[in-house]
Amino acid sequence: MLLKELLGISEDIYFVEESYLAQRTIERTLDYLNGVRRFAETGKVRLLRVHEGEHTLGLLLFNSADEEVPVDFWSVFTGALAKARSKKDFEILVDPLLNFNPPEREVEVSSEIWRDAVNEYYSLMLVNRNLCLDCAVKPESYGSVFSENRVRRVEEIFDILQKEGIFPEGRLLEVCCGNGMSTLALHRLGLNPLAVEINKCTVCQGLEQGVLNPRRTVVMDATALSRYFEPGSFDGVMGFMLGLVYEFNKDLWVNIMREMVSVASEGALMLFTVSSRPEAEILAGALLRAGVKGEIVDNTDSEGTYDQWFFVGRKQKA
Repeated sequence: MLLKELLGISEDIYFVEESYLAQRTIERTLDYLNGVRRFAETGKVRLLRVHEGEHTLGLLLFNSADEEVPVDFWSVFTGALAKARSKKDFEILVDPLLNFNPPEREVEVSSEIWRDAVNEYYSLMLVNRNLCLDCAVKPESYGSVFSENRVRRVEEIFDILQKEGIFPEGRLLEVCCGNGMSTLALHRLGLNPLAVEINKCTVCQGLEQGVLNPRRTVVMDATALSRYFEPGSFDGVMGFMLGLVYEFNKDLWVNIMREMVSVASEGALMLFTVSSRPEAEILAGALLRAGVKGEIVDNTDSEGTYDQWFFVGRKQKA
């Protein structure tokens, strides 16, 4: 686990917040930290601090084994992924605590690496069934789930784009990644996107097969991207076989397109595939209205199944 590697610890670790999305509001973190501060005033507690420059990214509190919990473990508090106000509240609580009770060790890492460590923790919790205790879904074989033809289909799209001098660079986001079949193609092309998907079961499937990178995968609703990522967070936003996109549900997809544009940087590559031209036209219209300049490309083949049409463009200056 990345977090254990960064800190050089062997004990178990548990984040105070129960989900990645809860890291945006950190209500439990702030509540618990108030209790930790009162506890620290009564005696010495073991703390580890993770920081980037002067900013505390994370604080770990050691918990000794007892009758209820028979093993030693570290509780992890972080405000690094929180909204600005909550992040400030986190630092207000942490700074005096550290002054009163200095950490036994400090580790400096970048905020990007710390985010990867947080992502990985929740991914491992998911794939180990710790977030779905009543899960009855059994792992399936790789061959029964993943199709090499589907993977190659995505790779072929990038062959087309590269001939036009187009290739994703920088910070990349893949939305609606499913179990990672298209993500696998991106990995083979040397890309390392942050992959998001709302369906926990499909994400778990991709993690089990080693297709999705636990450090770069998040269970998240694509309609809420702007709640968790700042404007301009990504230099490329992609989604493969989005849909199904129909007239009756197009408002949902229009909203998703707006959300993706809102977290993209100026000039960011926007690439989305669907199975039919009407679907592509709905997405293209939403993207054009949101400030993306691009075109619909006919990518039909004899099988007529995957990635038959795609939109490719760039976010324009506001």
